[in-house]
Amino acid sequence: MADTMVRRCRPLLGTFVEVAVPREWSGAADAAFAAIARIHARMSFHEETSDLARLRHAPAGEAVCVDSETVEVLRAAVMLHRRSGRLFDVAIGANLVAAGFLPRPEGIDLRAMTGTTADIEILDGTHVRCRRPMLIDLGGIAKGHAVDKAAEALIGQGVPRAIVNAGGDLRVIGSEPEIIHLRSADGAIDAAVSLADGALASSSNAHLRQRRRGSEVAPHFAKGRPVLAEQAVSVVAYRCIIADAMTKVALVDPALAKAMLAELGGSIVERPARRRAA
Repeated sequence: MADTMVRRCRPLLGTFVEVAVPREWSGAADAAFAAIARIHARMSFHEETSDLARLRHAPAGEAVCVDSETVEVLRAAVMLHRRSGRLFDVAIGANLVAAGFLPRPEGIDLRAMTGTTADIEILDGTHVRCRRPMLIDLGGIAKGHAVDKAAEALIGQGVPRAIVNAGGDLRVIGSEPEIIHLRSADGAIDAAVSLADGALASSSNAHLRQRRRGSEVAPHFAKGRPVLAEQAVSVVAYRCIIADAMTKVALVDPALAKAMLAELGGSIVERPARRRAA
C-alpha cells in the first residue's frame, strides 16, 4: 500500500497486532484494537477471568454462560473438528500444559482432562456445555477470528482499505492488492502472495520445539501427538478464522486440508520444497 497509510501497533493475542489504515481514517484503528482486546480478554488461556477459565472450572455437563464471540469461535471449532475427522481439536490444553507450552491452571488435574472438541455442546448464543472435563485452548483459531472482527470494525466505519496483521495472520480490506512475503520455518522469506480483499495465515513450529522427558515436542498436537512438521504452511481464505485454523490441519494432512478448503473457500499457498542437508 502507498505511504499514505498510517500504521499503529499494540501487543495483543500473544503477539504484536498492526493496523494499517489511510491517514484520513487513522482514528478508526481504535475500533479495530477494541474488537481484538475484547476477544483477547474472553478467550485467553492465561487469564483466570476469561471464558476458557470458566469452562475449565465448571463441572462436566454444566451449562456455562460465555460471551457470544466465544460461542462463535467454539461453533467454528466444532465444525472443523467434525469435518477434519477429529484432526482439528481445541481441547488440547492438557497436552500443551504437559509439554510446557502453557502454564498449569491452579486446581486442575491434567489426568482428568479427557474431553475433546466433540464433547463441546453449543446450547445457544451465550451458553456452552462440556460433557467431559477438558482444557480448551483457542490459540489455533481465535487470532484469526480477532483479525476478522477488527476488519469488520473498520469496514463498519467506512474504511475503504486497510490491513490487520496479528503476527502473520492477516486480513486485507479493499480491492488494492498487497504483496505479502512469507517466511519458511527457518525464518527466511521463500514466497510471496498478492492478496486483495481476503485473509492469509501461516504456521510452523520447527523453531518452537523443545525436548520434554527425552522426546521432542511442538506446540501443535493432532490426536494427542505432537506435530513435528518440517515446513511452514500458509493458507488464503476470505475469512481469517478459516485461514488460521486450516493451517493446523495443513501441517498434518495437506491433502485433507486442500479438500476441506475447496468446500470452505480457500487454498494452500504453494511453498518451495524444503532443501535437505547433504
